[in-house]
Amino acid sequence: MASQQIKFQLPTNKIMNIALGLILVFMVVWVLIIGETIILPFMIALFFSFLLDPIVELLVKWKIPIGISVTLTLLLAFVFLYLIGLLVYASVQSFVGQFPLYQVRLLNWISQTTKFIEEFFGEPLQLKDYKTLDWFGWLKNFSIAKGVLSSVGTFLTFLLRILIVIIFIAYLLTGKRNLNHKIKEAFPKEQAERLIGIFETITNQVQMYLGVKTLVSFITGIISIILFYIFGLDFAIFWGFLIFLFNFIPNIGAVIASILPALFSLLQFGRPSVAFWLIVSLTILQVSMGNFVEPRMMGRSLNLSPLFVILSLIFWGYIWGITGLILAVPILGILTIILENVDSLKFLSVFLRGRPKVVKSEGN
Repeated sequence: MASQQIKFQLPTNKIMNIALGLILVFMVVWVLIIGETIILPFMIALFFSFLLDPIVELLVKWKIPIGISVTLTLLLAFVFLYLIGLLVYASVQSFVGQFPLYQVRLLNWISQTTKFIEEFFGEPLQLKDYKTLDWFGWLKNFSIAKGVLSSVGTFLTFLLRILIVIIFIAYLLTGKRNLNHKIKEAFPKEQAERLIGIFETITNQVQMYLGVKTLVSFITGIISIILFYIFGLDFAIFWGFLIFLFNFIPNIGAVIASILPALFSLLQFGRPSVAFWLIVSLTILQVSMGNFVEPRMMGRSLNLSPLFVILSLIFWGYIWGITGLILAVPILGILTIILENVDSLKFLSVFLRGRPKVVKSEGN
């Protein structure tokens, strides 16, 4: 009888655990969506704190007090973000203002392409089914100003968001200085030293990953802007900033960020040759930076699993939109680094990796 009771209780416990797990996942997703106003700026600030912490460390080594070091670092970050934001925002406004001109060109190009296809295929191919979608009417009524400016908002709102991020950065940079002391007070000496070592290893690896990724993306964006000016493409800064952002999204982001300006060149110049050579130039740039420059600078590749990269993009994109897509892979990368440095969770990092490491035998 006792053994029978155990057999009946085990499935019930498993069902309860699965149900509790699903409820927990649902609650986490709900909190992330509802708390986007606070959590998203905090996540952005967390990434910036990793990037800015080496500057604070350098200033502290120069015998500058921690308060002044953090303040100087924040001022530098604020000026940089303000100038970049002002430049990009002006480019976006210019893009929105001139879009109706390119909208007319796009309608004419679609109309001419449709006529060419109908004349080429003749009667066997009828495009009436496609015309019933009334995509010409949709495009005529489409206003890019609503889409772009609704996401960017007023510049004052944009500036306030930067201020919120900087406030979070200030607390993170200041709090990090006291973290080691708190760990030493909270745990025994050996355990505290081990925890501090793990924390420093994770911090160094995350800083290396985010620093190199940001630098490579920035250099890629700058070179792209130079290429756009060489080709004479309008809104070069806007397209370069787009490439910088989408470069954080592996594979898909680089393709999208390269195709969009190439398609736009068709509207501006009306010559497929310009779009072709622009695609070739951007492809060479992306392949060179992604496959040669970035691995050499980073020293090693995170080698993330393509499946988990796609799942991460879907999850964070659903929760936080375009910003979530940009942060998805850095979040996955940071999570992988943390898991591989915690012994009890290291097995999970193996599944987040792509190709498994090849273990060489002692004879080799």
